[in-house]
Amino acid sequence: MTVDVVCAGSPFLDLIFRGLPQIPSAGEETLARELAIVPGAMANVAFALRRLGLDAVVCSPVGTDTAGRFLQELMADAGIPWIGPPTPATPVSVALPVDGERAFVTVHPDVPIDVSAIAELAPRAVVTNLPIPDGMPRGPWLYGVVGDPQIEVLLRRSAECWADLRAVILNEREASNLTHGSDAIDAAQLLSTRGCPVIVTRGADGAVAALPDGEVLSVDAVAVEAPDTVGAGDLFAAAFIWSDLRGRPLAESLASATTYATRSLAAPAPAGPRQKGLSKEAFEAAVVAADGIS
Repeated sequence: MTVDVVCAGSPFLDLIFRGLPQIPSAGEETLARELAIVPGAMANVAFALRRLGLDAVVCSPVGTDTAGRFLQELMADAGIPWIGPPTPATPVSVALPVDGERAFVTVHPDVPIDVSAIAELAPRAVVTNLPIPDGMPRGPWLYGVVGDPQIEVLLRRSAECWADLRAVILNEREASNLTHGSDAIDAAQLLSTRGCPVIVTRGADGAVAALPDGEVLSVDAVAVEAPDTVGAGDLFAAAFIWSDLRGRPLAESLASATTYATRSLAAPAPAGPRQKGLSKEAFEAAVVAADGIS
């Protein structure tokens, strides 16, 4: 079996409370407009990649608890393959989006990555949470992503070399935390000295990329109205990988990823599993209509 992209890391069961007027304080109850329950994290990356025409799978132990069984159904409904041995606990995240930002409460069991299973899939590319899992196959392009749990791990250990990575993608807050308070550009430049391009997403301010040779690229975001921004980073990562695998220049991949993420967030929620992520055809039509990148 061969695939285009392996998403090596745990999918999450995401519970998203939309339409909150504010984040509740201790002891307070706040009513949301609606609840969306969807596969998140690596499942969201894989879904968007598949919508863009790539054969993407999630490679991670499969939860056998109640949350895991429900997540298996949701991923099957969304057409997201999930490959891995059984595990007793599943990551779950509650998202509280308010005014273009969001807060999370998450349970994140430590689930190992089966690098031998990744090698058997013979992918063109792998996207994985950092730190880099030991024994990753050398052939595929390797993209690194992070979240708050990974930031905590990275800060507790010496800085790893990222020379084997095609790129690292993280948001401005994560980059700042990892570099002890640097802004987006300074953080990207500092992290790029580890040996690969580092891309920092900035929400409504677009994204920046720093290369190890000191070059810095930036792109503005598309102005849209989005009901919530949960999953924006996953959508950006998927579109960047899709564009990069097509051989597009870094600046073009950066712009395409920013446009894809923002337009997907603004699109009406689809029927069925309600995953975010425009299809390749819908994305290209939206870009052409906006006289952007095709």
